[in-house]
Amino acid sequence: MSFAKSLHPFLLRKYVTTVGEKYSMALLTTSGHQFANFPFVCYATDVTFQQTNVPLGSYAEKKTYFSGKHSQYGHKVEVSVLPNGFAINCTAHYKGSVSDKAIFDDNLEFHVSALSKQATEDRIADHGDEGTNQWAVIADKGYQGIQRVVRAVLPKKKPAGGILTLDDIRSNDRIASDRVIVENFFGRMKTLWAVCGETYRWSRDNYDVLFQTCMALTNVHIRLHPLRADDGKVYSQYINRMALIGSKKDKGKKTSARTYRTKRKARLTLMLAAESSLVAGSAVGGSDSDLGSNSDAEYGSNLLF
Repeated sequence: MSFAKSLHPFLLRKYVTTVGEKYSMALLTTSGHQFANFPFVCYATDVTFQQTNVPLGSYAEKKTYFSGKHSQYGHKVEVSVLPNGFAINCTAHYKGSVSDKAIFDDNLEFHVSALSKQATEDRIADHGDEGTNQWAVIADKGYQGIQRVVRAVLPKKKPAGGILTLDDIRSNDRIASDRVIVENFFGRMKTLWAVCGETYRWSRDNYDVLFQTCMALTNVHIRLHPLRADDGKVYSQYINRMALIGSKKDKGKKTSARTYRTKRKARLTLMLAAESSLVAGSAVGGSDSDLGSNSDAEYGSNLLF
């Protein structure tokens, strides 16, 4: 682990930070690496979740690591990926209960800086809004609200009690088509490095070093083997596996709770029946003693008279 810690700063600087500095919007435009549907978008951002062991500590401490969406304990990390498939930023890990929007807000300094138009980029056609001084970020529905602080392309959510229009559905499909690049990156990364794709069982203190090192090395791999649609399928399988594990755990909890309630009901029924029998027995015994007492009294009075 000490070797990974010593190598981590170099890998992160050379294969992540430097890549972000190199691929400005001007270079992405001239090299033909723009998003197909939203060419004014600079990069796609998303959060990846990784399952961990159940944390130690009290229930209050444990539940902060629990993700309601995945029904599991784990970590979240936000990653931003250029349209050519290279990751240019990632956050430290967050507890599983933290929302995607909250993680984005904590990383706002990076986003504001990375999305700002450089002086040489004023002449680049902006098909979205010519008057703005920012490029856009593309993200999923979990990031609703970031458009108030940065320029963002987000899918529309179905209104409460309503439905999306056909135009909204088409727009969401176009957004998903461009945003899939970040899912392809996650698929490649989790395929290459089991420490990022399987249940994390090591020290939490080492998680950021391991994740960021794997991310940098994934960028190296993408240089030689560009991302493909198959990488996105791999990540979809990973998400489905997480959902299946979570649903099995939920089903197990519900079954255990139902079994507990059934057994408790049976115990209470037996207790009530036993208590009723004791009460009835006491009542009968008390009645016999009274009758005996009265009979003795009457027998005694007969003897006297």
